[in-house]
Amino acid sequence: MGTSPRTPYSPRNQADPESTSYVLLTAYLSTVIGYWHIPRTGRYRRAAKVPYPNAYATAAEAKESKEKYLFNCAQRSHVTFLEHQPQFLTTLLISGLKFPYFSSAMGIMWCVGRVANAVGYTDPTKEKGDGRNSTMGRLYYLGGIGLLGGALLSAIGITGLADPVMEMLK
Repeated sequence: MGTSPRTPYSPRNQADPESTSYVLLTAYLSTVIGYWHIPRTGRYRRAAKVPYPNAYATAAEAKESKEKYLFNCAQRSHVTFLEHQPQFLTTLLISGLKFPYFSSAMGIMWCVGRVANAVGYTDPTKEKGDGRNSTMGRLYYLGGIGLLGGALLSAIGITGLADPVMEMLK
């Protein structure tokens, strides 16, 4: 019995250990960024004198104090990172099963975007009330969308659901 050619949608086209290591290193990088947020947010908390267990300064306090406003921005950036990281890791790992280099590139883009988001969101030169960050911070959207598509194609490819369609397109 001969072997069939490997196609991007073939279940036999699995990532090898070397290429998978890039995906794992990218997942690790996202964890490092999560740990980076902790002391960063703590510095803003101390400067703003917002006591634990308060998650944020009140809206009235943030309106009156630039430090409290920036703490809220740092805290919000940290929280949105935590809200998005599970989906990021899920799509990174699923997409990485079939497309490890693409997944790692999209993952690095997501990570760079999350750091740019945090830095831009806490930029002390921005106007108060301007909660938006720099354009660079939006890179994480592009990386995330790429990973969503890669994960879908990877899952379809692994299950073999795309094989009949790919055969018809030949």
